[in-house]
Amino acid sequence: MASPTELMLEDLSQKYAAMPVANAYLRLYENEKRFGRIFASLHERLNDHFESINDRADTTHHYWADSSREMIALIREVDDVLGALKSADVVVDFNEKYRAAMGGCRVWLKGSGGSVVPEDFEQIGIVKYEPVFALSGMVARLRKRNADVRLQLIGEGSYAKVFSFVDPDYGIKFAIKRANKDLAERDLHRFRQEFDMLKRLSFPYVVEVYKYDEDRNEYMMEFCEVTLREYIKRRNASLRFAARKRIALQFLYGINYLHSKNVLHRDISLQNVLVKTFDGGAVLVKLSDFGLVKEKGSEYTRTKTEMRGTIPDPMLASFKEYDVRNEIYAIGHVLSYIFTGRGALMSGDNEESRIVRKCTAHDVADRYQSVLELIKDVEKLDVNPAGVPG
Repeated sequence: MASPTELMLEDLSQKYAAMPVANAYLRLYENEKRFGRIFASLHERLNDHFESINDRADTTHHYWADSSREMIALIREVDDVLGALKSADVVVDFNEKYRAAMGGCRVWLKGSGGSVVPEDFEQIGIVKYEPVFALSGMVARLRKRNADVRLQLIGEGSYAKVFSFVDPDYGIKFAIKRANKDLAERDLHRFRQEFDMLKRLSFPYVVEVYKYDEDRNEYMMEFCEVTLREYIKRRNASLRFAARKRIALQFLYGINYLHSKNVLHRDISLQNVLVKTFDGGAVLVKLSDFGLVKEKGSEYTRTKTEMRGTIPDPMLASFKEYDVRNEIYAIGHVLSYIFTGRGALMSGDNEESRIVRKCTAHDVADRYQSVLELIKDVEKLDVNPAGVPG
């Protein structure tokens, strides 16, 4: 049997379940499943009265009799709800300005004949776009600064520039990718499409994006220290094969995730794979630069579009016909560099070279037919192979 406290809370929720509440207020409390409708109802009715009282204070200084009685009852209702929740150990933070405004109105409101709004009445600041009720412990006060931050240019391409900056509130470095001002409308559409696609994807080995600025045509993203090319180049003499294998697998897991979502990157390269570094030598590989991304079945690619991509497959006749096996060709070049740190494709007799050759075979039918198939072979690699750095 439910406890008396649970029964009381259930009755309280049921009381407000049938009350009409505007969506404009319900949306403010959508994360508070149990008491959200209660808070939205009280918030909406408080705003209705506060707006009316503000108006009467500017005109007749008289608040109607019926409205006065309703406001007195609403003040009592707010007190009762907060008291009932407190008795059930549910402590609610109530906006201090609203609490003070309620207390101020309590002084001059009359139950009959209407109420005289005091001459020294101060207008009540109406809160419409953020909650005024919140469960205690569920609120964090965030500083918001309007100060400009200094950007540092860290990358530049045909379509966009990438900057880094340190957020003054959090002390964390982020990146901003900004479309070039002279970008053609079609390429600007692709730039926004890149953000929308990345926003939908959620995977450890895909770069994370946060917010798009329509005015500047730019978006915020997580900061990664270096490209895959630079990371391996700087460490090539000392990077052990076990570390190379982990990097290769993270890279492949990211691509396999995209393909599982019916997404083709179409511009796999050493520049478009980033590396996020951590203390102790740990790294995370992050796929980035989704400007040429294409969902399976999408018709966005023009029939006579030019061949694009950093590592073009010589066997691909039309960019419109690009499929998984063409992606695997570019993957083979990246894997070769991960394993050796050299630009030329591997050509030895070891298992790593065999994998690379299969990725880049001239006959697409001889290539890996899926990244998952490729992953299985890379996972089997000996971490102490002969003829490979480390």
